[in-house]
Amino acid sequence: MSSGNVEDRIQRLEQKVRQLEEVARSDGNAVPWWERIAGAFKGDEVYAAAMKLGAEMRKADQLQESAE
Repeated sequence: MSSGNVEDRIQRLEQKVRQLEEVARSDGNAVPWWERIAGAFKGDEVYAAAMKLGAEMRKADQLQESAE
């Protein structure tokens, strides 16, 4: 690999890093993703049933672990 080729690749990488840093800084005041989706399933019966089943599974696992 020629040194010119390596230098070109390094320059492109440095430019990409600068672009990524700009994006990261510009999103600093953005609302976090978990706040944007909070409440999205409010009143959803299927979601509520899934959460209930998950809780039952966790409870059953805990009971099984404590019995061992």
